Amino acid sequence: MRNSLWDPEDLTRRLCHALDIAHQTVERLGRSGYTDPENAGHNLRPEKIISETALLLYATSTVSHLEQVRERTWLLAEQLLPYARGERMALGICLEPALAWDYALAHVLLKKLGYHDAAFDAVLSEAVRSQAHSGRERTPYRVLEQQWLRQIWANSSSGRKRESARASALGRSIDLLNGSKDDIYAFTHAVMYVTDFNISPGRLPKPKQMVHADAEASLAFCLDEQDYDLGGEVILVWPLTGKSWSPAAAFCFRVLAHVEDQAGFLPSPGTRLDRLNKMQGDELTDYLLATAYHTVYVMGLLCATTLQAGRTPPRKISGRGRNPGSAKMILQFLDQSEPSKHWRETFNQLDDREQDAIAELLLSIALRQKVKQRDFDGLHGLLVTAYQCGLADNPVASQAAELLERITVYGAVAARFSGCLKDRLCWPSSPLR
Repeated sequence: MRNSLWDPEDLTRRLCHALDIAHQTVERLGRSGYTDPENAGHNLRPEKIISETALLLYATSTVSHLEQVRERTWLLAEQLLPYARGERMALGICLEPALAWDYALAHVLLKKLGYHDAAFDAVLSEAVRSQAHSGRERTPYRVLEQQWLRQIWANSSSGRKRESARASALGRSIDLLNGSKDDIYAFTHAVMYVTDFNISPGRLPKPKQMVHADAEASLAFCLDEQDYDLGGEVILVWPLTGKSWSPAAAFCFRVLAHVEDQAGFLPSPGTRLDRLNKMQGDELTDYLLATAYHTVYVMGLLCATTLQAGRTPPRKISGRGRNPGSAKMILQFLDQSEPSKHWRETFNQLDDREQDAIAELLLSIALRQKVKQRDFDGLHGLLVTAYQCGLADNPVASQAAELLERITVYGAVAARFSGCLKDRLCWPSSPLR
């Protein structure tokens, strides 16, 4: 039934909001980027803005039949063209052929959307034939990105892309307890490049249910860190790989929508409220765009993808076979140390059945918390509870059980060292102190 799914008009409104922010971002920062007067590490190069705006346009092209979206994408593309094919990009391709596809990303995607430029194609062709073209060492998902762009540019399929997908984070197991934000970022981008935003999707390097299991565990990281930038990218996994949404994915989409409604935009971890309160006028606008535009774009990507036929997230969160009360049992562990997080406000609005439907997501958050605190007794107790609730058949619980086995083996080695083993295990930065 229609009312069981997210309202397409609401998704369209959110996408149009992202496109409007993109227009403003290109207008103000597309030429020179952004220089942070207080933190040089947060400086923003214009190439990044241009490339990511083109990616948003590319993903949005799948729903350009919507009138509000079509008009905005046309205006944004026209605005982007002079920057995507300007002197800065052309010179970068000429001087740094190993980065040719990085500089040409916006050009390639705009070409796919029907904006051709033979002269710029000639510049790119010369660069990719050069001896230095392969002179940059890249991580597997970045190799996959390069092959994805080449495939779009040549309008062909690529066997090499399949090989790179198997070598990427999408084809391997992720460290779900101690992994970094960069690990999840590599995973989500590999999904984007393999699926091509459902425009010309390729084959996943492992079964879809395994990909979804990694994605659900990654959502626990994002909710715990309140990283909605990365969280939005992880949620993309569901509409990009199929038409069914897990309860955890549906819940996390609701969290992102709620936070966006509360703040007026999806906030970024890099936007500091204390600085915002001291700014006004153009200074405030530029800082807000520079630090938050990417998160807004992610929400735009997510809405564009969910507006595709059959990809809309459900309004009702439902799950079968969950033991009644399992969510409350896991929450007892979270409530021992978990500070108030945004997701709790959305969670408290769910009924008991909906809460139990996402008990496995709660378990992943709690397991990660116990590992972060080096509370291995608590980790063991949490796993016992998870088994009792029928929640332990997932990669996070499996990795937690393996960790406890390693700790047991470690105990024999630690006996050689001075000090108390328990104290070492509770050390906040590393069990090895």
